[in-house]
Amino acid sequence: MLKKFAVLMTICAIAGCSEPEPIEIDVDEAAANVGLAPEDYEVDEHGNVKVYSKVATKITSDDVIAAFKEAGLPIGEVIIQNADTDPNNKLGRPGEYIGSAQFEDSRVKQLEPMPEIETVEPDLPLGGIIEVFDNDKDLQARKQYIEQAYEMMPAAKQYMYVNKLVLLRLEYELTPDQAKEYETVFMSL
Repeated sequence: MLKKFAVLMTICAIAGCSEPEPIEIDVDEAAANVGLAPEDYEVDEHGNVKVYSKVATKITSDDVIAAFKEAGLPIGEVIIQNADTDPNNKLGRPGEYIGSAQFEDSRVKQLEPMPEIETVEPDLPLGGIIEVFDNDKDLQARKQYIEQAYEMMPAAKQYMYVNKLVLLRLEYELTPDQAKEYETVFMSL
């Protein structure tokens, strides 16, 4: 019995004193998983990660609209949504977007008003939708939900772009070159 105890203690001592296996972590992948872009952090020669504050870089829907107008894009009517006017009833709800705006692109044919249909909701401008999120997890969940909807309704497909915590959706009626104009401005924010 004493021999078995001595062998067991020797094994435990050897196992306890051995070097742990190093764990390799892809810092870029880990950073992306928490919503950091490459410019949001740096890794020094020792593997230490320094994360820069994203507070000052938060983009609002107003910022996006202003940038589009400043770039000379054909922005018409703009509707900034609130929790009461959001047509999806998601604005401000847990796990959903915290800001939303819809804007008209004058190159996109707008819906004709139908006075024979009574509705309390105004006709929404067609061109693009901006959704601002509190975190990357909620943004990615919304993006995935929309992509799944496209699979079931291909006619509803839109161009989609993500910059920081903002999702930009553009009408598919825009040509790829026209959508690229928006993407260029949006990604520069």
